[in-house]
Amino acid sequence: MANDQIQETLIQLLREGQTVEVPAHGMSMFPLLLPGDRLLISPVKPQIGQIGVFIGMNKLIAHRLIKIDNKTYFFKGDGVFHSDEPVHSDLVLGVVTQRKRGERISSCNNRKFKIFQYTMPKLTSILGSWFYYLGRLHLKYQKASR
Repeated sequence: MANDQIQETLIQLLREGQTVEVPAHGMSMFPLLLPGDRLLISPVKPQIGQIGVFIGMNKLIAHRLIKIDNKTYFFKGDGVFHSDEPVHSDLVLGVVTQRKRGERISSCNNRKFKIFQYTMPKLTSILGSWFYYLGRLHLKYQKASR
């Protein structure tokens, strides 16, 4: 999501109970989140199906929560093949509550986000690979149209 020093500051703010806004990077959450989107993150634990924010590989990652087992959380990007490594609850910092794309603001409580929230935990093994390829086509088309 951001460089190391900014990452550390964002992590500290979330741990202190602050809501933060961060830029999205990468295509792992295609089609809902795209590079350049701005994400509003609230410092609450996500529920299954929501887009949670956690520390993974020493950086903030925003992926969909697909399962909770005691204090272990299981996440997966909508547009990738494989799930993330299991995450201890101490490393889960918040939930994405809003996406800003240009001038347009979308709440994660809107219909489109809710459909994904309820379907992706069940269908991620099927739709993840489909979204992966669609995301690559989207990037290719974007680059060609510039």
